[in-house]
Amino acid sequence: MSTSRIAELSAIIASQTEVLDEYLQNQGLPAPSFSVDAPSDAFGQSDAIIAKAKTDVVEASIKLRQLLEGPVKLLLPECNFAPLAAIHRFKIASHVPLSGTTSFADLARKCNLLENDLCRIIRYAAIHHHVFCEPEKGFVAHSAASKMLAESEMVRNLMGLQYGECWPAHARAVDAMSQRSEEPNISGYALANGTSLNTFEFFAQNPERARGFAAAMSGTSPASLDALATYFDWQSLPEGGTVVDVGGANGHVSCHLARAFPHLRFVVQDMPEVAAGAQEKIPEELCGRVSVVGHDMFTEQTVKEADVYLLRYVLHDWPDKYCIKVLKSLVPALKKGARVVIQDHLLPEPGTLPLLQEMQLRSMDAIMLSLFNSRERGADDWKSLFQQANADYGFFSATRIKEGASGIIQVEWAGDEQ
Repeated sequence: MSTSRIAELSAIIASQTEVLDEYLQNQGLPAPSFSVDAPSDAFGQSDAIIAKAKTDVVEASIKLRQLLEGPVKLLLPECNFAPLAAIHRFKIASHVPLSGTTSFADLARKCNLLENDLCRIIRYAAIHHHVFCEPEKGFVAHSAASKMLAESEMVRNLMGLQYGECWPAHARAVDAMSQRSEEPNISGYALANGTSLNTFEFFAQNPERARGFAAAMSGTSPASLDALATYFDWQSLPEGGTVVDVGGANGHVSCHLARAFPHLRFVVQDMPEVAAGAQEKIPEELCGRVSVVGHDMFTEQTVKEADVYLLRYVLHDWPDKYCIKVLKSLVPALKKGARVVIQDHLLPEPGTLPLLQEMQLRSMDAIMLSLFNSRERGADDWKSLFQQANADYGFFSATRIKEGASGIIQVEWAGDEQ
């Protein structure tokens, strides 16, 4: 008798969980747990074999649950984020002692909520997400997740992004899609906030929310920067070569590359209000090679004949026609052989990546739709943007960063110098 799919998945879960458990025991590490003293990441920086075993278990568990619950549950998943949004908004975790318990009554008073509402929020979050626990009827204590929320500013910032900015925008994304628009201000985010501004314009008028958004996005992964340094041959550029970092904010990417490649100089460009004061934040030892200037990327490029024009996680924030406008604006500055280098998310062909990786990318694509009416792109999409911008954008390549969601996309200018 042939083995069924659910039996196959069960076998994967059993065998790979055994690998993980043996690793923890051999290393003398505590097992994963929901309890308040549990490690935030039981496996930490483990080797590739352990990382794969963990991924295999998670992916098989997702598929097994989906198969066992059936198609109706796939169409009607439990996805009410209001309790978690409330936990963030009312700062509930900060009012629960790090050790011991507090009563629902006392916690409700501290959070200025009705006790009944607070009780429902806590019990929903505890059973669905293991956020808080109720060790004794009517009393609340921390779980591993809620304690992390109480202690980690980064987690609080990310929750602010998820539930303060993204979640309301997701709810209106369908309404925005119905307008069949390529304008960045016709988005779920704009509709949710009752504005005719695009997201960046809205942030400019709401600096407190802009700071929260920036704080959530500030955790640039060193691995992502290292990948940018590795997956493009910066070393091949000439001594004293110029790199223009378009939309480079405060210059952290250029500073990273400048340290790795001391033979290059970098010009960081962003809107004047972003660039203002940024030069003062460039480390003193790099000031001679990293400069910051104000520039609107939708207007003609002002730095002529640079060797590379870099756009790192810039174009995925904009609909196609605006990306094409940016690429057209570079043309008057390009010399023959100049490269445009993009680091951005790189969508796969369906089913060609591991489940969790593709889920992450499709989720990011949906976020771009909700917040900016923009999108993530596959290799063919990126190539099409360049072709539509100018036929003299020549050699094209798109290389996926190993184990990552992003890639390095590059083209070489094949036309005559402008």
